[in-house]
Amino acid sequence: MPDLTGQTFQDQLRQTLYAALQEAFAAGQLGQLAQIPTSSEVVFQPPKNPTYGDYASPIALSLAKPAGLNPLQIAEILVEYLDRSGFSAEVAKPGFINFKVQDSLLAKQLALILNQGSDYGRTTPAKPRKILLEFVSANPTGPLHVGHGRWAAIGSTLANLLRFAGDEVTTEFYINDAGNQMSLLGQSLGVRYFQELGYEATMPEKGYQGDYIKDLAQTLILEWKDIKASAPVDWFTDYACQHLLQQQKDTLAAFRTEFDHWYSERTLHEEGIVQKAMDDLEKRGMLYRADTSQAEQAERERETDEGDGSGALFFKAAQFGDDKDRVIQRSNGLLTYLAADIAYHREKFERGYDLLINIWGADHHGYVPRVKAAMQALGHPSEGLEIIIGQLVKLLKLNPETGKKEEVRMSKRTGNFITLDDLIYGIDSPEDAVGPDAARWFILSQSADSSVNLDLDLAVKRDTDNPVYYVQYAHTRACSVFRNLGDYPELLEFLANLRSGFNPETLIGESGFLLDSPEERALILRLINAPDQFRRAAEERAPQILVRYSEELANDFMKFYDRCRILPLLRENPKDALAYARGVLMVAAKQVLATALGLLGISAPESM
Repeated sequence: MPDLTGQTFQDQLRQTLYAALQEAFAAGQLGQLAQIPTSSEVVFQPPKNPTYGDYASPIALSLAKPAGLNPLQIAEILVEYLDRSGFSAEVAKPGFINFKVQDSLLAKQLALILNQGSDYGRTTPAKPRKILLEFVSANPTGPLHVGHGRWAAIGSTLANLLRFAGDEVTTEFYINDAGNQMSLLGQSLGVRYFQELGYEATMPEKGYQGDYIKDLAQTLILEWKDIKASAPVDWFTDYACQHLLQQQKDTLAAFRTEFDHWYSERTLHEEGIVQKAMDDLEKRGMLYRADTSQAEQAERERETDEGDGSGALFFKAAQFGDDKDRVIQRSNGLLTYLAADIAYHREKFERGYDLLINIWGADHHGYVPRVKAAMQALGHPSEGLEIIIGQLVKLLKLNPETGKKEEVRMSKRTGNFITLDDLIYGIDSPEDAVGPDAARWFILSQSADSSVNLDLDLAVKRDTDNPVYYVQYAHTRACSVFRNLGDYPELLEFLANLRSGFNPETLIGESGFLLDSPEERALILRLINAPDQFRRAAEERAPQILVRYSEELANDFMKFYDRCRILPLLRENPKDALAYARGVLMVAAKQVLATALGLLGISAPESM
């Protein structure tokens, strides 16, 4: 495997400009500037007009006021100190520094892409982190809904991105298999079981009414010929949990989401982990018993002179930024959900992870400060627990009667809410099937904190109006070129062996760089930007960055494919140097497209 580092192409460019900034400052050339910005503040952006260059930096504009100099003057000073090996640089009004990558460096970057193969864009940080990423974590009380699908898509993609960025990532599903909800599940299955056998039975209040419970009862009857008349509720609970959890696992696997660990909440209680956490908080002076929280109690004492109570057990969450102290054990002795959550997160840290990342739904927003407070109370840094809050997904479909897009809330097939299986396999029929590729694409296209409006009519389209189809089609077009090169075995063999130390000099002809058309240059620049996009998507926990990049890459590739043909050149000369160079670029584009789609958990088909 090639030696991988944490430095990307833009890092090299940033380092070059930052070195010039340091030298100019040390030489006293930057007027009244008291200190230079950090290297991370040196930013680049593509110029609006590509004739100006490949990259532009506004650093001189940001330094003008503190330096007391005209931004054009600062830009000219910095350019004088630039090491321009690999770049040319010019100053443009009102103070931009425009960079153009030299052809020789573009050729070397293409060689790097080919020599590293599928590892291109992978980085190795100086100190990889050990990360536990927990997501989905649904109750095993029914099928997964579309919202769970969003957490699955985001979580599995973040795991891919963070691993590609060099971190050691473990994924975990926390099984909420304890508490009253599980007892209700067992009671509900028992009632449906006896009803299916012809006996009278009454569903408990707040019992699970979905048809899937009836289906499960019928499966139980087929599996167990002997009537379970005397079976306790726990037996039905265990049976339901086992089968429903397996259904969730099957759904997630179909959605290309796998977990390294499945962690049962029951183990927290059975192995005394909850009690250990409470004992730890007690030793640290973080718990107290009272009828009300200390803040409410103090207010009451001021007004009524009432004394302390001895009821619920409170955690001093307010000391760590929560809006009030929180009950972890009620006065009747029953533990709250918070007690188990504190124990679970404490146990996560005890496993030696540097960073815990949770993906929660919007309904858990208020829960964030209390869990963070508990971890700080137990001696863990606040930055050691990161919680991503995601918004819900709305499914929209054209109503032929009104001619308007309307939200789809339930399927005719199930008569219930839309499940993740509905999205994968079809809400009402197979023709409605969105499938994992399109579902993941549309779900990942927006940031987690934004709601997603998934257009079902667009998602099922098999044409280039559908963005995921468009990107996949770009990959298949690259594959089609190789299928059409059967009459040119020498070129096929050359392209098949590009990873065997490709020499960038191959791309330089007698008159210079062979890939000099605007379409070829734009595609190369897009390809060498991939590592920055991969890493940024990981650092910002933003898969939507990679979605946008994939679409931009596909668009650049399509322009190249349409305007920079290979076969016509080969028909004129089977050893045409430009045809070989374009074949190299085709291989690189195909490879990076496949990597980007793979990180998103989306297939890269060879034909469509």
